Amino acid sequence: MNVFKIVIGIIITIAAGSEYVSASRQLGTLIAPGILIGTIVLLLFSFWLITSGFSTRKYHLSPKNIITSSIIILVTFAITILFNIASKPTPSHFAIINGIKVPLGKCINGNVKVIPDLKEREVYCECFVEKITNEPDLKLKFQSKLENDRIDEVFKEIQTSSTYLELRIEDCLASIKIEWTDEVVKGMKQSIKKELYGSGFETTNNFDTYCDCLTDEYRKYPLNNIMADDFYESQLAIEIDEKCTKASLKY
Repeated sequence: MNVFKIVIGIIITIAAGSEYVSASRQLGTLIAPGILIGTIVLLLFSFWLITSGFSTRKYHLSPKNIITSSIIILVTFAITILFNIASKPTPSHFAIINGIKVPLGKCINGNVKVIPDLKEREVYCECFVEKITNEPDLKLKFQSKLENDRIDEVFKEIQTSSTYLELRIEDCLASIKIEWTDEVVKGMKQSIKKELYGSGFETTNNFDTYCDCLTDEYRKYPLNNIMADDFYESQLAIEIDEKCTKASLKY
């Protein structure tokens, strides 16, 4: 018996269950193909680890070991899912904004690494919701999600919509000191890549090299300066872009 394999298999099963619940909440469905396929792959790998861990002979999987492994995986997976569902965060930090009672807890907790100060996070999240609900169409569209503690879904949808720039949500950061973090850099790289896809840029330049170069240069300056409206039209931004475009050229 290989106890190490069995333990690793159980840990992977627990991780699969936790990720399944988390991803399903974000997408609003339990049957998204990507989630199901990823979960099944992890469970099959766990099954192989646990079953082979019980085997005394290499490559020999007895019916008894198969049944035992299956029971362990099913029970562990089910308990993990139930635990994660039961431990769903309670809505918190309620605020009434434009007539809507909105729990801001997820927004406040989700920005702790970017905005260290609690009061500043509260101000930012209230400002974010106010920007959205000032627009009658967006207020009607997102009111139910905002009231039902799904502000994270609203934020993701707004970020990828064509109205994001029009809302001027960056104004909410004007008086707040925000910090460079790995999460901020990762999100910035994703946004840059999304803007460049389909532009033809990828035929002449390497996306990863370009994004790495930009964020490395940006991090030399306060994040508030980079987030300013006029930054990307400034001489500094133009010089950085030219430098990184040249550095990322494919030869």
